[in-house]
Amino acid sequence: MIKGFTMIELIFVIVILGILASVAIPRLAATRTDAEISATIANIRILLSDLNSYYAVKDEFPQGSNGVKWSEITNVHLENANSSVVGGTGYLMVGGERCIEVSVSNRVGVLPAYITFTKYPTNQNKGVCKEALEADAVKAFINSKILDTLPGTMAIGSSTTIY
Repeated sequence: MIKGFTMIELIFVIVILGILASVAIPRLAATRTDAEISATIANIRILLSDLNSYYAVKDEFPQGSNGVKWSEITNVHLENANSSVVGGTGYLMVGGERCIEVSVSNRVGVLPAYITFTKYPTNQNKGVCKEALEADAVKAFINSKILDTLPGTMAIGSSTTIY
């Protein structure tokens, strides 16, 4: 007598593996999306911390030909990282796409230096970027009203933090 599996047993095992895979694959995709959202929130917080640290030491962001670049202040990956912080825009990448625009303005008179987070117009309705923008912590940064005169902005060098 030859020992081994029958064709019915093999088909049954393959069907069970298929059912398990159909349950596991969507879970894996959701985990990847959650990781991207967590990374986006962490990147925003790190960026704020880096800008606050730089500002605490220098008391301003140099402009013009001697202007400081995004890449000189932070290690957070921003597209357009070699543009000036003041007068330039950095783009926070989510899922490989531009998702959040980041810009900084220097102190002017009584108005403190501030950072603005805005939704990147063309990718806000796509995939992971859309889900990241819907996360409560990201909404809090984009919709912050810390500076009443400029909605959507946060003062740099202040002790106010959004979590």
